Amino acid sequence: MKLQHLRFLTAVVDHGGVIRAAERLHLSQPTLTSGLKALEQSLGKPIFDRTEKTSRPLRLTPAGRRFYSDAIEILRQCDSARASFIDSTSEKSRICIGVIDTLPQLSVIKVMQGIRQRLPNIQIELREGTPDRIASLLAQGRIDLAWTNISDLSPDAVQLWREPVVAVVSRDHPLANGSPASIALRDIENVPFIFRLSCELDAVGRAQLKVARASLKVMFRAERDDFAFQLVRAGEGFTFSPRSLVPEDLATLNVSDFIVHRVIGLQWQEGLDVMHRAVVTEAAQNVTQMM
Repeated sequence: MKLQHLRFLTAVVDHGGVIRAAERLHLSQPTLTSGLKALEQSLGKPIFDRTEKTSRPLRLTPAGRRFYSDAIEILRQCDSARASFIDSTSEKSRICIGVIDTLPQLSVIKVMQGIRQRLPNIQIELREGTPDRIASLLAQGRIDLAWTNISDLSPDAVQLWREPVVAVVSRDHPLANGSPASIALRDIENVPFIFRLSCELDAVGRAQLKVARASLKVMFRAERDDFAFQLVRAGEGFTFSPRSLVPEDLATLNVSDFIVHRVIGLQWQEGLDVMHRAVVTEAAQNVTQMM
């Protein structure tokens, strides 16, 4: 078993297939495929489930999933040992993380604490901003990893959670006291709309508004989420928000013909240290499970 083959495996899983993994590693596809076959031969059983001949990304077998986790840990330990050997007196390793400003603040702090438990000598730099700002910092190489909104097409990313975008009204709003529990766009198109500038009203949501022939009556544009929720609380109208952001004293309503989700995940720079990526991902997943 070679470390190079373990890196082949993690690259194929992380990038969703041999083609993209080969491109990222600057290798030929035959070289990568040959390495994976050699790894499977050394293990004595398949890592990937090849029973279905589809164009979908390769799927790990149950044993393959366990071995992938072990491979990440092996590579992390190797990188750590190499860094320690090269210069045990060097400055602390550093990682710069960008977080969007709509994440629960306590969760961000817990993730930082979790990282330090696994990597006590690491220096963590944190940048907070809007999703657009964080995306720009990542694209410019000014941060190593982003905790932000992602999509199914986001490269070098892993999903942490997925949550619905709901309508938010005050507890005493007529819509909150009615029945059924869900409403339709036509029920709210004449209600004043409080537009959060960080709103997750993406192309899918706008298309659903168009199909329903509904338009939002925008009366307020709030730069800060706390101000938007204060306007809702005062009965000035409603807003759309991911469910996890809604204060407990406000009411949420599902909109039957408005199906939009916010997907939160981690996205990193190509070539980010495997150890750093694995530790940050584990810390974020642990915190996410407690949310």
